[in-house]
Amino acid sequence: MIGRLLLVRHGVTTWNREGRFQGHLDPPLDPLGELEARAVAQRVVREFPGDIAVASSPLQRAVATAAILRESLAADGRPVDVQLEPGLMELGQGAWEGRTHADLAATDGERYRAWVATSGWHEPPGGEPATAAATRAVQAVRGLLAQVDAGSAETLCCVSHGGILRLIAGRLTGAPDHDAWGLEVDNASLSVLERTASGWRIALWNDTSHLAPELPADDRRAEGSPRAL
Repeated sequence: MIGRLLLVRHGVTTWNREGRFQGHLDPPLDPLGELEARAVAQRVVREFPGDIAVASSPLQRAVATAAILRESLAADGRPVDVQLEPGLMELGQGAWEGRTHADLAATDGERYRAWVATSGWHEPPGGEPATAAATRAVQAVRGLLAQVDAGSAETLCCVSHGGILRLIAGRLTGAPDHDAWGLEVDNASLSVLERTASGWRIALWNDTSHLAPELPADDRRAEGSPRAL
């Protein structure tokens, strides 16, 4: 039975740097994002022995991160296929996808300021409600856990996005969606949930120690807030 769930956020993209809403749109990792993905992959290989099942959001920034993890596991003698799971996609951001925070503050100020005041909890115009996204993401994770439980792996790694990873952790540990939304999730961070007799608990959250000091400093810390979608 799966006793450990690894939650990995994709590496940084140019849109992350620009403060641009991504949502269901599909920008790729930038060169630093690829280095970040390699760093978190090497950490997973180093710290988590045994069979690991890997699932990913189908958006390319997550797929590329998961592919680097797959390569690292294969080099360690642990070949694995990456299962693409639509339920792990980021929250849809509706009419704000592709737009920057600065642009929205200038051109859609009233709605944008209301959104910021609630820490991003209320969806943008035409966006996906966080409660609905939490439901479909956790359904996906529970389905993956059931699949993997039938095999030999003891660890499931889900490569996904900041908003969705917050909500998955909240639902699995019993936290209200609104409270979970306040968790920080940096690019290429590693979080670990462990299964106990009473349910899931967070053993490690938003750890990026594998990114320093080898990688140059960037703005990824500021991107941890719910504004980074």
